[in-house]
Amino acid sequence: MLDFLYIAVSWVLLRWHQLFTAVGLNKNGGLNWSLSIVFLVITARLLMFRFFVKQVKYQRHMQLMQPKIQKLREQYKNDRQSMQREMMKLQQEEGFNPLSGCLPMLLQIPIFISLFHVLRHLANSVRLPDGNPKLTLYTFTQDETLSAAKAKLFGAPLAASLRDGSTKVHDLLGGDLSTTRVVTLVLVLVSAAATYFTQILVRRGQVSVPEGTAATIQKVMLYFIPLSVLFSGLIFPLGVLLYWFTSNVWTLGQQAYINKFHPHTSSTADQAPTGQLGKKLAPKPGQKPVRPDRTINVKPTEVVDDAISDNGGSTPPSRTTTPRPGARPNRGPNRPGGGKRPSQAKKRR
Repeated sequence: MLDFLYIAVSWVLLRWHQLFTAVGLNKNGGLNWSLSIVFLVITARLLMFRFFVKQVKYQRHMQLMQPKIQKLREQYKNDRQSMQREMMKLQQEEGFNPLSGCLPMLLQIPIFISLFHVLRHLANSVRLPDGNPKLTLYTFTQDETLSAAKAKLFGAPLAASLRDGSTKVHDLLGGDLSTTRVVTLVLVLVSAAATYFTQILVRRGQVSVPEGTAATIQKVMLYFIPLSVLFSGLIFPLGVLLYWFTSNVWTLGQQAYINKFHPHTSSTADQAPTGQLGKKLAPKPGQKPVRPDRTINVKPTEVVDDAISDNGGSTPPSRTTTPRPGARPNRGPNRPGGGKRPSQAKKRR
């Protein structure tokens, strides 16, 4: 069903092999086929780099939405239909599309399966007799298939694995058992180390710290994936392990690039630790808090001064001022009782 992908992967591998042959490397040499495998993986990872960036953004967006999703699950834990409806509403409000996040990963899986299948086929072809139709699969000629199957990397056959005994390595593949084990172990150890540090970089690039079950799963994956890489060294041939080695080292460098040049950006309020935002907004000791919902009292003298300035500096015809505590009221001549005192008028008469 995936033959068209197997043919595409084989075509890229053969083009790299022809290129390295043209620059002077031995056509049947192990270095030529090893570099062809390495650059085959690099080609595939370069083509999928944009999808990887989209997947990282999807994962970060998913982490930011986790508190809201958890809140909806607790609120509608007894009403699944309402919970699904609110989930869809939240996704629309956040502009979140789960399909767009899953698509990059779904595109990568068939390509990596094709890479693995073609390399395993080349490793297993060493046992096939001349004239077998399987030697000409996926646009390979019989000579090219046997050449790749019998190629050696630093004296270790690419078709050999740690399970093979000395008889098979010496007689069938023409390699040295000790050299094969050393080269295989080095590739496996470097691959496992690259996988472990990739998980460390993924944790550093997270937008939020997982809690509960998510934290437990992440801790298990931190050690489980590198251990699975170590276990794969006992099963797969050296050519496939070279593929895993290149892919894992590339993933490590790719994650380091994402953390440095595509970091998660958030507002200052989001970056402030819990409780720090309230401390910044709280008034200083001894300072009256400002409450914007209350009307600020203005002194009457300030109102009069404003009225004077509005009338071009002249006193308004009627102004009322509140006397100071203990002061006698000032009565003007136009107000009742505002004239001269009676005693003063009699004396003048």
